[in-house]
Amino acid sequence: MIQRFNQPIWWVVVGAIAVGLVMAGVLMVLRPQPPISADIQKQLSFALIYPAASIGYVIDQSTVTYNGQAKALTFTAAGSSNRLVFSEQATPETFSDIPDYYQKLTEKLHDYEDFDSTVGHVALTRPDELHGGQSAVMNGSGTLMFVHPNRDLSADAWRKLFNNLQVSK
Repeated sequence: MIQRFNQPIWWVVVGAIAVGLVMAGVLMVLRPQPPISADIQKQLSFALIYPAASIGYVIDQSTVTYNGQAKALTFTAAGSSNRLVFSEQATPETFSDIPDYYQKLTEKLHDYEDFDSTVGHVALTRPDELHGGQSAVMNGSGTLMFVHPNRDLSADAWRKLFNNLQVSK
């Protein structure tokens, strides 16, 4: 009689473990993965920062390049009405060695607005090299990032973008 009582419990335990393993496998497959390949991520000496898909920008995989000599990553993210080119590198040591170096850089790039975001300090600029076009510069998490849109973004759109970036180390 004891043997019959233990068999149903045994099957319940085995079933619960099997369901748990299946759920863990499904969660691992469905877990969001950074859109930059693991091979490139291994080469980065800085935190990878990229737009969350939830804000409508998708990284074009064909544009992802890593220049090992310059130690810089570039990629394009496309949204419904704009394309953004991201350039990232490790924050240069001069930013910590020379007081106000970041501020001097953004002034030279003709900054017109700045704000703090969840990933770092952002300056909106209009560099001469872009002939009046917009650019955003962000320094944070050990990463220096430049973002160039193909069409101007409002200050609110820039804030939304930078406050919804993902960081992968």
